[in-house]
Amino acid sequence: MIKYLIKVKDVKEALLKKREYPEYAFYAGGTEINRLNSNLKYEGAISLEGLGLDKIEVTKEGVKIGACVTLQSLIESDDIPEYLKEAAQFCASRTLRNSATIGGNLAFGSDDSYLMPTLLAAKARLMTSGLTSDGVFTEDNLPIREYHSNHDSFSSTLLVGVVLPKEERVVLSKRFAKTSHAHSAVCVAFGAKVSNKKLSEVRIFAAIKSTGVVRFSDVENAIENDAFSSSADVEFAIANAVKAKDDLTASASYKRYITSVAVAQMFDMTKGGAK
Repeated sequence: MIKYLIKVKDVKEALLKKREYPEYAFYAGGTEINRLNSNLKYEGAISLEGLGLDKIEVTKEGVKIGACVTLQSLIESDDIPEYLKEAAQFCASRTLRNSATIGGNLAFGSDDSYLMPTLLAAKARLMTSGLTSDGVFTEDNLPIREYHSNHDSFSSTLLVGVVLPKEERVVLSKRFAKTSHAHSAVCVAFGAKVSNKKLSEVRIFAAIKSTGVVRFSDVENAIENDAFSSSADVEFAIANAVKAKDDLTASASYKRYITSVAVAQMFDMTKGGAK
């Protein structure tokens, strides 16, 4: 439970306070920090309120989403593509969606993230800010896959926004859980560019509870090279690639099954819609 809250005037001051108090958390919606039985234990936090990180803008690069934009705001915005609105609705509680932020969901790095697989499949980019060892303020714009692959190395930086690319891209996602409010067993996403009945820049990710958010690179490459004759081949390849564990959300075998079937269905839907 948070006992001490530091308010700052801009992103640089937030980073300076984080360096001064490394044991404090950046605080936006606070849904995970304040959740009953949360694994996150912080007595202090640095508030991101009032830093202008709660806006959605259409720019020449694409749709720019501030890190403090809530999941409900994503759903209600006319500028957000349907695939991300659907992923935001994986969080079934409107009360929670009114507090939970896109930045918090990504920064937490949960193995049942609502948004990470979908944004990875969409080839989103992230805007981050940090401080060098001698205190120089830095800004970066990087592919979300780099943030995902090296998540721990970003612990001292601040995620300030997400950019959805302008390029036309099919993005599909599916969540599997015992109930709408329960932790998901699997959240899987499939993304690709489609041209002349061919799929390119394929991205397949799944958040598998007790395993993590994983990428199926070999299957992506095989799809791009037309190595599969049917969706059954895709299903078989994913089933053999999934690493899963038994837990309260589902058995390992069920996670393997639902992940492989979901990816095969998404492949069929994308391929079937190819022009």
